[in-house]
Amino acid sequence: MRYNGNGNSATDFSDGLFINFNDRLDQLSPELKDVGIRLRRHLQFFFMNPLEKYRIRRQFPFKLVLQILKAIFVTTQLVLFAELRISHVDFLDETLTVMRHKFLKDWGPERDTIAYPPSSGKYSVFTSDQIVEHFAHIIKAYYSIQNDSFAAFSYDTIKPQNVHWPSLHDDDNDIINTNSTTNLQKRTAFSSIPPIQLCIQRIADVLIENSTYIFDISEVNECFTLNFTHNEVKEIKSNAYSVRSLLAKRNITFNGEDALIISQAILKFNLRTIHFSPLQNDQKPECYKIDIKIIFDNSRHTGQIKIKLNANISFVTLCNGRVLHVNSIGFDTAFIAIIDLLVLIMCIASVILCLRALIRAQLLKNTTSEFFVKAFKRRLPISDQWEFFNLWYGMIVVNDILIIIGTISKATIEFRDFDSDLFTLTGVVLGIGALLVYIGLLRYFGFFSQYNILVLTLKKSLPSILRFMVCAIILYSGFLIAGWVVIGPYSMKFRTLSQSSEALFSLLNGDDMFATFYTISDANAAIKLFGTIYIYAFVSLFIYVVLSLFIAIIMDAYEVVKNRYNQGMDLERSILQEFLASEDMPNANTAEAREIFATEHLLQLG
Repeated sequence: MRYNGNGNSATDFSDGLFINFNDRLDQLSPELKDVGIRLRRHLQFFFMNPLEKYRIRRQFPFKLVLQILKAIFVTTQLVLFAELRISHVDFLDETLTVMRHKFLKDWGPERDTIAYPPSSGKYSVFTSDQIVEHFAHIIKAYYSIQNDSFAAFSYDTIKPQNVHWPSLHDDDNDIINTNSTTNLQKRTAFSSIPPIQLCIQRIADVLIENSTYIFDISEVNECFTLNFTHNEVKEIKSNAYSVRSLLAKRNITFNGEDALIISQAILKFNLRTIHFSPLQNDQKPECYKIDIKIIFDNSRHTGQIKIKLNANISFVTLCNGRVLHVNSIGFDTAFIAIIDLLVLIMCIASVILCLRALIRAQLLKNTTSEFFVKAFKRRLPISDQWEFFNLWYGMIVVNDILIIIGTISKATIEFRDFDSDLFTLTGVVLGIGALLVYIGLLRYFGFFSQYNILVLTLKKSLPSILRFMVCAIILYSGFLIAGWVVIGPYSMKFRTLSQSSEALFSLLNGDDMFATFYTISDANAAIKLFGTIYIYAFVSLFIYVVLSLFIAIIMDAYEVVKNRYNQGMDLERSILQEFLASEDMPNANTAEAREIFATEHLLQLG
């Protein structure tokens, strides 16, 4: 006999039960005993998987079939959206590439590819004459954008509010931009071309005499409107260095004495373009505005002026037109709309079914807790109460909500709201939702013991892994900060904190270690020695010790799970499971089982 905490005696049984719930039920009043028997039967049915429920009641597994169909249609939806997004992102990238080739002097194709390590240095200039040459190149390219580009670029002639463009001379009404394909681009009068904006960030003044200096470091931001005349543009085209005198007329200079004063110069202008891809049968033309900033960065005042072009390409709704074709609605549009509608319907149905199941589970938990207190004078442990909350259903609800949000956002995009941020948000939401959909399918593989090893191993090892990761992350953070602070100025792989973390994590996963050694500069022998010892220590510790221990924790959990399965043992025992096991389960394929687990023989919840 064993004495429990409530003052009641209990017997240790050979089948692993520690409380004889049948005797306890017999001691109750007939009404309470009937509730207990119905509750036990209800709990047994509640914790069955869909296959067992189908064998007993022939109850069709709606949620199982719905999740499988949802995974199929969500995958189809994502494939279609990925094709649309890839086309959109390719357009943005290719437009940015065109802008760089057009406005950056001597920009070559080798700079368009992402190579590691980079095949060329940063795009820079080093003399005031080179700055003037680049300014002249940008001005010439801007005023000839419609003539020299094999694309539908035009000027953004819509004036922003509270912005005044200075009037030009009479001879500036000449047509400077012509194009033979006049149906695509109108010829623009020179006077209608918006001027380029130049903004300069500088300090107030610098005075250097012999061995003394005076720096007035007050920040000054000045913006100028470069309203060049037609004749001035012609002069720039014939002589690039004439820009220096034309800028000097506007009190703008880039001489040697300005090197310590000017921190940054930014040229700003806007263009418009139309995107149309005939590869998609029913895609309509889309109008975009291109906000271009060309930055001359002299913030370090080293003599190297880095040049960078940024282009913000945004969808423009004020764009009217029509496309001449036979069918008003193409097959692609109809198919995508049907898929989106089916996904919405299935996700809404899935949310309703899962929320209904979660609510009914909580009602059953409350009923069970009240019965245990009333009948057995025992509170249901927290661990047993958590058994009623199905984390799989909770995850399904989350992924359904994400997919619903993503589908609605996707529909707005397909109705020509091509906002890049909306594109990104939609992709992230749909991607996470699809990931959770597929993770949710693992639940149904868990109904078969041979396929449940992965989930059970992760569940068993998770607490140990989390404790282990706390120590590993602290150790990793120490290496990360040390590498960034010491090696960062001397290696491109450790230039920033995030790049340092990426480099270390890549080393953990077999990145080329020689390249990491090689990128550390030889200019400082002490840093080179420190970097060599640092990489040896990190690789030896994390690959040979930390990762091995991490794998050992998972393997230990796997062995425990495998041994329990081989011995036919349950992974865990609890009061709730003992209560369920106090009555043998009937054969699922018999009329007796269907009678016992009929709805009228279970509890009526809610």
